[in-house]
Amino acid sequence: MTVVNDFSFRRDSDMPGANHPVLASLESYWRALRHARHIPARNDIRPHEIDTALPHAFILQRVAPGVARMRVAGQQLHDLLKMDARGMPISTFFQAPAREQIAELVEKAFSEPAIIAVPLVSQGTIIRTPLYGTMLLLPLRDEEGQTSRVLGAIVTEGNHGNRPRRFTIDQTANIRVDTLGIKLAAAQTMPLVAKAKGPDAERPALRLVVNNG
Repeated sequence: MTVVNDFSFRRDSDMPGANHPVLASLESYWRALRHARHIPARNDIRPHEIDTALPHAFILQRVAPGVARMRVAGQQLHDLLKMDARGMPISTFFQAPAREQIAELVEKAFSEPAIIAVPLVSQGTIIRTPLYGTMLLLPLRDEEGQTSRVLGAIVTEGNHGNRPRRFTIDQTANIRVDTLGIKLAAAQTMPLVAKAKGPDAERPALRLVVNNG
C-alpha cells in the first residue's frame, strides 16, 4: 500500500489534476474561505473571484444519496455535452459503467465531507482522439449548515470535437479522496473494487487515495 502525505495544501504530482492551474486556483479559493476550518458556505462563493475557473465550474445540489444536479454550469461543460448542463444530474457526463462509482464518490463529497478529484477519460474512436480530464469536487454548506452543495469543475486536455462527450474513470491513475476534519491527515492508496457485473467484472481495480482525517 502506497501512502501519500497531504498534511498541507501540497499538490502531489500523482494526484489527478495536480498540475492544472484552473483546479489549483479553484481549490486555493475554496481553502481561503474555510474560516476556522469550517466548510465554506454556498453564499460565500463570489463568481468574479473565480473568473478563470468559471467556464469549467459548476455547483451541485444533493437531491438523494449519490444523486446531485447541476444548479450552475460553465460554458465548457455545455461544450462537452453539446447542451445546457444546468438542471442535469452529474451522471450525465458519464457512461453507464462508471455511474455507480461516480455516485459513491459524489456521496463521499457530501457525507464525509471530502475533497474528491477523479481522473477522467473519454475513449477515442476512428474519427476522434481520446479526451482526458479531471473532475474536482469541493463541499459547501447550505443556509441550514448542511453539506448539500458542492463547488466543482471539470477540466480537459484536447479537442472536444463536435459530438457529446461521456467519460469513464481513468483506471491508470489515482482517485483523490481527502476527508475533511480538524486537520488533514495522511492519504492512503487502496483499491476501490467495482462490483462484478457481466463484462465489467474483468476491469482492473482503481487506486483510491483516501485521507482519513
